[in-house]
Amino acid sequence: MNRTARVTVGALATLALTGVGTGAQADTAPRYGMPHHHARVEQDGSTHVLRALGRLDRRLDHATRASRLDPLTDADRAALRTNVASDEAVVEAVATAYSLDPTSGHLAAATGVLRAFHPRRYVGATNILRHGERTASAIAALEPLVTPGSTDERDLATAAGLLAGVSADAFGATTPRATMRAARHAVARARGLVGQVRDDLGTP
Repeated sequence: MNRTARVTVGALATLALTGVGTGAQADTAPRYGMPHHHARVEQDGSTHVLRALGRLDRRLDHATRASRLDPLTDADRAALRTNVASDEAVVEAVATAYSLDPTSGHLAAATGVLRAFHPRRYVGATNILRHGERTASAIAALEPLVTPGSTDERDLATAAGLLAGVSADAFGATTPRATMRAARHAVARARGLVGQVRDDLGTP
């Protein structure tokens, strides 16, 4: 963890030593036939972009810290850790590429990651999964109490099906909002069905 933060610090030191991001470097001839004003924008923006990538890495780390993931099942916790490791690797890769060669292509890749990656998706995913796991435990406890073939049994089966469609593997920093909403809605519907069964059975 924090690999990108280390890369960013090293990259910033390299940029400072080589003059990238300084006025002197910005006044040099453009590389690869690039218009002079484009080269200036890229070089002047180097440290800003790398620091932003470092902050993104730290936010990913914070959103998936152990205390936040501990309430989840081992499988869900492992899935989120795998996904955040993949996200961090992408951040590290674009930071490294841009620090070594701050061209327009690497700048576009870096800014694309900064726009597309949302660490808060992991916070939302943790909450969804936690509620889903509690609902699954309630379903398991209620199943022996319902009458076979009854509406209550069907409601529990429906609730279980809704939860089965919510997988920790699907959550990451780039998960679309629509996917997050659908998962949240599925868990809410499952909880509502479980609540109805509890009311029917008179159980707390």
